[in-house]
Amino acid sequence: MKAPHILWIVALATFVYLLAIPVDIMEVDSAQYASMACEMLERGNFLQVFDRGNDYLDKPPFIFWITALCYSVFGMSEFAFKFPAILFALLGILSIYRFTRIWYTERTAVLAAIILATTQGYYHFTNDVRTDVYLTNAVVAAIWLLSEQIRINKGYYWIPAFVFVGIGMLAKGPLGIVVPALAMGTHLTIKADWKNLFRWQWFAGLAIIALVLSPMLIGLYEQFDTQPNKIVNGRNAVSGIRFFFWEQSFGRITGENVWKNDTGPFFFVHSFAWSFLPWTLGVIGAIVFLIRDLIRNTKAFFKQQPEWISWAGFIFPFIALSASHYKLPHYIYVIFPMASVLAAHFFTRVELKNSQFNMRWITIPQITMLIAAWLFAAVIFTWYFPLTNPLLCLVAIMGLGIFMWALFKKFEQRLSRFLWISLASSLSINILMATWFYPTVLNYQSSSQMGAWIKTNKLSHLPLYITKVNGRALDVYAQKSVFSVESSQIDSIVLAQKELLVFTDDVGMEELKTSKNSCEILKSMSDYPATLLSLNFANPSKRPYVLGKRYLIKV
Repeated sequence: MKAPHILWIVALATFVYLLAIPVDIMEVDSAQYASMACEMLERGNFLQVFDRGNDYLDKPPFIFWITALCYSVFGMSEFAFKFPAILFALLGILSIYRFTRIWYTERTAVLAAIILATTQGYYHFTNDVRTDVYLTNAVVAAIWLLSEQIRINKGYYWIPAFVFVGIGMLAKGPLGIVVPALAMGTHLTIKADWKNLFRWQWFAGLAIIALVLSPMLIGLYEQFDTQPNKIVNGRNAVSGIRFFFWEQSFGRITGENVWKNDTGPFFFVHSFAWSFLPWTLGVIGAIVFLIRDLIRNTKAFFKQQPEWISWAGFIFPFIALSASHYKLPHYIYVIFPMASVLAAHFFTRVELKNSQFNMRWITIPQITMLIAAWLFAAVIFTWYFPLTNPLLCLVAIMGLGIFMWALFKKFEQRLSRFLWISLASSLSINILMATWFYPTVLNYQSSSQMGAWIKTNKLSHLPLYITKVNGRALDVYAQKSVFSVESSQIDSIVLAQKELLVFTDDVGMEELKTSKNSCEILKSMSDYPATLLSLNFANPSKRPYVLGKRYLIKV
């Protein structure tokens, strides 16, 4: 696979990202962020963040700012919500190519870009958009630009580099500066590059970061620090600025943060393993080679490594995130760019003709894993959610055909079979996921379906309330403010509003029926949380028994 192929493969991966744009915005996080951006735009207040009228103190505001900006330009739509995430993903792919080209060969840089573009994580966070897509790609852009600066020792790469550090912090807090600082600091220390380690630009960069963060800090100070009587996350006298700089990130390690779950210290091992597919074996191989090189030549080991940025940017964030008391699978995506460099460097080493590495050690496990993936895809698209679109059936046949062709073809380059079978499987299966699987599953996301029904049937003029259930996509697709209340409050609200809509479940419906107001069920829908898939839901014969019901009631 030659260097020019990078444009075709990245273009195909981008095409898959774009195919997912019409897919409904998913509950819970993505839909919440999209609805909060709507609320921000309605309020016209971009410094303070609210969630359904309540003070919000969790994620920094960048995702709300950029989404609200796109809403104002393109209107409220899936395109406006997902397109900036795709642009940031492309920025990250370009950055990892340029970064890798500084330290390694053109071949390695091409592979790193291709690997990053076609990981499951990149397919995922350009569809189910969260803060991590902005954090990850701002961080890798900063690392690339800082690498350019220390390589040439002149120019002004450090200015945009620190702007991107600031954007990373605006996206998800101090992690935006911690990852570049650990990566660059470790490299310069190991290489004893004291001249670059103590450059004045690092201190000037702090001023640039402060300038980028200033609108958010002003908003946090006005919304929280000046109003200590506010109850936020069950506490009062909460400092928004302290929360941002300490509690949001480091507080998850110390236990100060209110968010906790029961994940163990090895949670991100399996999370990374599946979300970095189909290239996970490349990272495992890189780790094995690192240990082998260290044992073989300990004295020259640190000098022989071209750079330590990628290793430090992979290992230290992995350890820090694993120490957190609250973990979700997408938190690990921030190390994907550096992991792609490690995998690419490993692949270019093993494909050399003089390499003693036996390609069967990675090719056979990869073939086994991909065959399992195709078999699972066959189950999904023939039994769970039968594929009936002729064009998509052709895509599946072509992808499987290229996979089978690459299995039996004799290639001149040692790595070619591995690349062809991996890319054919990744691209074709994810096309089917974006165009068939997700749209089919999200037919059961009642909040978005009901919101669209409200808008289509021109009921948006009526006040809309939600009780007993969650449903952030309701706000987005109804394109109106939704108020969360207890069902017992509806009677008093009706006295003032005269007529309103309530989105609820079976329990809420029964409680409304006992009220003194007349209730009319306008629409009922089946419901299942799309991000909590189970085998019982996937199985058509068992699916009816795990579905819930949601109602739109006119009171």
